Amino acid sequence: MRVNPNFTADLSGYIDQAQQSVNNATEELSTGRRVNLPSDDPAAEAEMIEENAQLSSIDDYTSSSNTLTQSLNTADSTLSSAVTAMQRALTLATEAGNSTMNQSDLNSILSEVQGIQAQMISLANTSFAGEYLFAGTAAGSPPYVVDAANPDQVDYVGNDQQNSVQVGTGLSVKANLPGSSIFSQSSGSVFGALQSLISALKSGDSTAIQSASTQIGTALNALDTARVFYGNTVNQLTDNENFLSQEKLNMTSEENSLVSADTATVSTELSQSQTTLQATVMAAAQVEQEANLLDYLH
Repeated sequence: MRVNPNFTADLSGYIDQAQQSVNNATEELSTGRRVNLPSDDPAAEAEMIEENAQLSSIDDYTSSSNTLTQSLNTADSTLSSAVTAMQRALTLATEAGNSTMNQSDLNSILSEVQGIQAQMISLANTSFAGEYLFAGTAAGSPPYVVDAANPDQVDYVGNDQQNSVQVGTGLSVKANLPGSSIFSQSSGSVFGALQSLISALKSGDSTAIQSASTQIGTALNALDTARVFYGNTVNQLTDNENFLSQEKLNMTSEENSLVSADTATVSTELSQSQTTLQATVMAAAQVEQEANLLDYLH
């Protein structure tokens, strides 16, 4: 009887292969993925790495957009408070324009207007996450300061630039309006109007008070106009965040399809691999038994 001297080694190799098939199928079922190592499918792994990089970018853009939205909402809320304060200043200016007002009455109004001016300085110097919202790109220090030579005058020490934030591939949005285009623009300066009203109240000049009242109305309109920028930008960011969210869902679904295991198919493969392994082990045991018998007979 001729016996293949390599038959036992061959059987051992078959057992290893069958065992590996069982292990692979078991891992796919437990992880739900058919690609658990780059060697499982190099092309799919490369595509998955690229998609993961894109997903990371989407997360970064979404985070930047969320932070910017909070900043814009803070600025808009601040301007809402500024509008309320200026509406009160306009009411006071209208009252002061009444010819029956004496200087004592005007001084009482003056005190409240000066309080509004102080409030407006605080609002114009609002910060978010350590940066002043209305300083242009010079966001590291307060943009409005009281003039050292004239306490009734407020000076803007920021700049006229706008920050930009990237919130998508090739998409950047303006992050702010400089205070010079909100609180101290030439066509409707909040602080200029308040300063005019303060000076007019001190002098008791009714004509100057009426002129200051008109200036305050113009400055109030400027504040309302500035709020449009913040509202529109928040809407743009909301639309972009919805787009990014959908993109992430699509890419995640595509990635799952790329590397996920077909449970039914893998279950069948596992059952077949287990059957093959069991049969191979039994065959190996039988061969070993027969080999031992031959050795005994010889």
